[in-house]
Amino acid sequence: MVLFFEILLVAAVLVITWFAVYALYRLVTDES
Repeated sequence: MVLFFEILLVAAVLVITWFAVYALYRLVTDES
């Protein structure tokens, strides 16, 4: 059960990190 929550936590962190990087990338490259 703990393993399930750890996997869920890692997945959530990955999604949030990817979204933040993607948003920042779009913001930086929006000048073109």
